[in-house]
Amino acid sequence: MKLKINWGGGIFIAIVVMVTFMIVLVFIATRQDFYLVEKDYYEKAVNYQEKIDKIKNANALTEKLIIQYGEKQLKLQFPGIFQNDTLTGSIDLYSPVNENYDKNIPIKLDSGLSQLVSLENLPKGRYKVKVDWTANQKQFYQEIEIIHQ
Repeated sequence: MKLKINWGGGIFIAIVVMVTFMIVLVFIATRQDFYLVEKDYYEKAVNYQEKIDKIKNANALTEKLIIQYGEKQLKLQFPGIFQNDTLTGSIDLYSPVNENYDKNIPIKLDSGLSQLVSLENLPKGRYKVKVDWTANQKQFYQEIEIIHQ
C-alpha cells in the first residue's frame, strides 16, 4: 500500500514540524544561563569616568606598580613614593569565564611595599588582575591579564 499525501496533509505536517521545533527551541532557550559578566555591571558603566581618572593617575606615576606573575603566586611591588603613605584598596582576581572563580583580596603590604598573593587554590584559566588603591586621598587603578596554569 502506497501512502498518498495531498497538499492539505503536507501543510498539516509542515505546521506540526514547525510548532515542535519552536517548542524545542523555547525549552532550550529557557535552560540557558544568561548572567551578566558582573552583577553591578550597570553601576560600573555609569561610573566609568571615575575608573578612567584612576588609570590616568596610575599612568602619571614616575614609578609604576609592578605585578609579577609566578606559577604559584602573584607579587605586587608598589612604587617607593608611597613609602610614608597608608595604602588601602583591593586586588581583584576576575575570571570572565565563571564568577565563582573570582577572588577579592585586601591590600596588606609588608615593609618593602610588596604583597604576595597565593594562587595555589585558584582554578586554572584566564584572569584579570585588577588593583584598585588609594594613597594620600588619591585613587589609582591598574590591571593586567594572566593565564593561570
